[in-house]
Amino acid sequence: MAVSQRTGCRASLQQILPRSDGTYTVFYRVSDVDPGRVLDVANEDDRLEARLIGASEKEGILEVDVSNVEEFFVVTLTDAGAIPKHMWSANGVAHIVADIPPNRSASDVIDRFSSDHPAVEIVARRQKEYTTPLFSHRELQMAMNKTLTTRQHEALLAAYAGGYFDWPRKKSGEEVAAELGVSSPTFFQHLRRAEQKVLSLLFTEQRTGANRAETNEDAISG
Repeated sequence: MAVSQRTGCRASLQQILPRSDGTYTVFYRVSDVDPGRVLDVANEDDRLEARLIGASEKEGILEVDVSNVEEFFVVTLTDAGAIPKHMWSANGVAHIVADIPPNRSASDVIDRFSSDHPAVEIVARRQKEYTTPLFSHRELQMAMNKTLTTRQHEALLAAYAGGYFDWPRKKSGEEVAAELGVSSPTFFQHLRRAEQKVLSLLFTEQRTGANRAETNEDAISG
């Protein structure tokens, strides 16, 4: 929030990646300002280690390593059991839209988060019906976080944010690699491994879901 206030940027949450040492890597998309300025301000905070993994004149992807997780509400919200859907900050004010899975108590999650961050204001709370259990999406996201390395996350996110997957492509693989500060072969190696792992997770989940549906259908028919 302080970064958006000082630089005038808009920062949007892209991904939260837990690490084996208990810290987190958080990816933000920053816009409306020179991303290099945002990087400089972020690195003035001793609790953070930030770097750009993709940037243009007025937009970039900021990768932030967070060690003191108790003070960062995005991380504590996730730890409390919620799933952030949208999070953005501008002019020093942060806004969060989050889902709470049906296997969690909404009151408990809100109470825990509010206890950690008393200044937070709960603006609205809505009941939703889910055709697909929300926790399955969370499990898939957790599986991706567990399966992909940090470098693979960087390559995949930088490629997506840079328009590598658009048609026509906004940036070539070589351009994305240069922004990451790695060679093209290294970038493509990380990207291909990330794509392979993500597709494997998706298709494995799809087959598992189909098998569960067939089992349920057989049970009903029997």
